[in-house]
Amino acid sequence: MPSQLIRHAPDSEIAGHLRACSFDASRVALVAKDAHATEEAPKGGFIWFDVTDPTAEGMRLLQERFKLHPLAVEDALHAHQRSKVEHYPGFVLVVVHSVFRDAEQHRLGLHELNLFIGENFVISVRHGHGFKTEDITERWDRLPREWQSRPSSLFYVLLDQIVDEYAPFADDLENELRDLRHLLIGDAPRGKGIIREIFVLGELAATAHTVAFPLTDVLTDLLHAGEPVVSEAEVPYFRDIRDHAQHVVARLAHAQAMADRAVDLYHVLENSSQGAVSKRLTQLATVFLPLTFLTGFFGQNFGFLVNALIVSRTSFWVFCVGGELLALLLTILYVRRIDRK
Repeated sequence: MPSQLIRHAPDSEIAGHLRACSFDASRVALVAKDAHATEEAPKGGFIWFDVTDPTAEGMRLLQERFKLHPLAVEDALHAHQRSKVEHYPGFVLVVVHSVFRDAEQHRLGLHELNLFIGENFVISVRHGHGFKTEDITERWDRLPREWQSRPSSLFYVLLDQIVDEYAPFADDLENELRDLRHLLIGDAPRGKGIIREIFVLGELAATAHTVAFPLTDVLTDLLHAGEPVVSEAEVPYFRDIRDHAQHVVARLAHAQAMADRAVDLYHVLENSSQGAVSKRLTQLATVFLPLTFLTGFFGQNFGFLVNALIVSRTSFWVFCVGGELLALLLTILYVRRIDRK
């Protein structure tokens, strides 16, 4: 079954909520699980609004509060955007994606994350994405203290989380394709199920590569974005994310190539198997060819054969049966000699 693209996980744990977290240089505090857009950023820090499965009303309140451009809000509200970086007065919009496999393992799921980064705020708008805010704040707490009070610190953590999700996905694809290739050359019979699995994995790798490839361009652009998106001190950290993304893209391309080579290997083995069958059938036909000739010859109703050659029981066994046995023996020896060569 070919892989299909599904846009997001159907049952996020915190879907439909607007959460707010307050960050400063020393701590992070959850303001509210069902927050209002009027929550204020702490002095010397920033506030993070995390929106899952956004509504038009909720996005309108955030738009009014932070003076977000209506086109950026529309993009975040309706999703289905390409990975990109858009600069607006007062903030930057970054759209990135991560992938996952559905429960049946033959469809590629897509998580889209829209990030608004301003001087003292970060707004993440996600459609069904399942990460927990607690995981993000724990990552943030491990960052260098000197740049934890900047919104770019949280932005870094969110991007790092997104890119990290590609690694186990690529691991699973490569391991499954490697197992299938070993299965192909093993003694177990090969059925259509194997080539179907290879095709599905190849489609997953190709689609994931298409999703992940623009991420490297986005991260390259961000290295030159400057404040408040990326400070000079944070450039090496963002460069590290880009390196991880490039590595993942290369691995997905390799997985796609593995699937293509597995398909080629399957066809080679199938052709070899069919060639072996054809060879045996040809040998069998070669054995019966002289027997058919002799049977047809002695089966002719000529007077010479009936009246002069085959005139007794002894002549029948010598010329008819003995001749066919001799022809059979010589043909078998000839076929075996050719087979050894």
